[in-house]
Amino acid sequence: MPVVVPVYFDYASSLCFVAHTLALQLEAELDVVFEWRPVDISARHGGWEKGRRLDAETRANIERVAGETGVPVRVPDQWLDSRAALEGALFARERDRLRPYQARVFEAAFVAGEDIADRYVLLRIARECDLPIGEFMQSLATRRHAAALAESAREAARWGVVGYPTFLLGELPLAGIQPLETMRLLLARHVERAAIHSLH
Repeated sequence: MPVVVPVYFDYASSLCFVAHTLALQLEAELDVVFEWRPVDISARHGGWEKGRRLDAETRANIERVAGETGVPVRVPDQWLDSRAALEGALFARERDRLRPYQARVFEAAFVAGEDIADRYVLLRIARECDLPIGEFMQSLATRRHAAALAESAREAARWGVVGYPTFLLGELPLAGIQPLETMRLLLARHVERAAIHSLH
């Protein structure tokens, strides 16, 4: 069976988009499956202010990291409000549609440059993912998954997660984005250790 690697992420983070893109490639190469766990960064870290314009230094840093990984990123003008999209992810996970939903939310934010706080954008994504539209919109309106989203943040805090994305390799939180070769090596070693551990 593939080794499950939890990943704490936020749709507001361009680095999480890069991580998602690289993760798809790594899943195709290695015996690993990434389990995406949503966290609203703005609720945990005061520096993330929804709607605040990105300064030149932040934009340059994002563009530099994206360039190093070879993943093109359309950098937004301001910090994105991802709360509704994250709660939508929990709904999609219940319906076993998280993977297509996740891909489309990231593409909307960092390829098409759309506002993922816009309910019409999320409605279109839900429709494209064959989610029940009425139930999806009601879950957002009532914030049915707010408690689960908060619990995911508490879980991340218990692991000492302070950066996003964070890959949980056993009990080792690996924060941020590494070059693809480094990620491949670290994950391959993790898979090997998991296989050895399963024999004991």
